[in-house]
Amino acid sequence: MQWLLLISLSLIADLFQIGGTPTVVEKEGPYERIALTDSTTLEVYQGTDSIFVVMTACAPQCSSCARVYNKEWQLISSPTPPFTSIFPLATIDQKTGTIIWKDNDTWNYQSTL
Repeated sequence: MQWLLLISLSLIADLFQIGGTPTVVEKEGPYERIALTDSTTLEVYQGTDSIFVVMTACAPQCSSCARVYNKEWQLISSPTPPFTSIFPLATIDQKTGTIIWKDNDTWNYQSTL
């Protein structure tokens, strides 16, 4: 499975033309954090039925997107944060695989509605 993951990461890197070589920075059980570049990381959690992926890019403000795939790497869903934000920041809980969202901007959306 590891080689499939690295091939997929290489394809993602080529697709987004962000360059670099994927490097596993942290690995603990089903959780991995992979650096694609100095400012782009992927977090991957391999659950029993699904693979959770969070991609975070910083330029310079960090923002994340999340995806859930089945074991064949077919997209199941694209979870969104439970709030409105230009720069939502997500991380994966290493023990449970839960995607945790944080609002990473200070814009007051209520005043613009």
